[in-house]
Amino acid sequence: MPAGRFVVEGLALLPGTEIELPPEIAHQARDVLRLATGTMLHLLDGVGGEYPAQLVLVERKRVIARIGARQAGHAESAMRVVLCQGMLKAAKYETVLQKCTELGVAAFVPLLCERSVAAEEASESKRRRWAKIVAEAIEQCGGTCLPELGTPRPLTHALTEVPAGGIALIPWEETREMPLRATLAGAIADRGGIASISEVRIFIGPEGGFSAREIELARLAGALPVTLGPRILRAETAAIVSATLALDTFGALG
Repeated sequence: MPAGRFVVEGLALLPGTEIELPPEIAHQARDVLRLATGTMLHLLDGVGGEYPAQLVLVERKRVIARIGARQAGHAESAMRVVLCQGMLKAAKYETVLQKCTELGVAAFVPLLCERSVAAEEASESKRRRWAKIVAEAIEQCGGTCLPELGTPRPLTHALTEVPAGGIALIPWEETREMPLRATLAGAIADRGGIASISEVRIFIGPEGGFSAREIELARLAGALPVTLGPRILRAETAAIVSATLALDTFGALG
């Protein structure tokens, strides 16, 4: 059993070659996990490949690993679920990124909404932190494909980006008769099966929720308002529940 799993982006993982691990990963391997020469670990390319690697040198200033043959990583969901999340306070948005990456969400799109609490463009440092959070979530959960991290955009723009064959769902507390799971299952049946659906996009409001005007804009764009049940959920809870229900409907959670 490998001692650790690490996402390594920007480096060629060629079987039979040796690479120097990036400083942060080297620190994790040497100082946190205290891995010694000869230890096996797994390196991930972020796009589905997993490479067993053996540490051949562990020094204070560098750690070198010999790359083994590429292995197909854990199978990802056949259905692409994209979470379009109204911007939240930093800690709450980071929770959404972490938990929904663990579940298998394929992409995240931050939304600028009427009631967003953070309507500024994401800084470079913030985007680096987001990337670190999803990488650590992939390492922990056994996944192999890093989700895409979009830049913040207005809700109206995100609504126009639903691809042909895609389904847009928008949970709203005033919807009562259209449960998310039943609505999605009905759409699958109406379209002739899962294979006819290219993507599911879930639109979650910010902490203040979507306004009635935004819901109407979403409806006009083809999004289906759905309910998550009788309770009013926090935005971050609604995101996790919605992703879970959608992925489970497609059999992605076992």
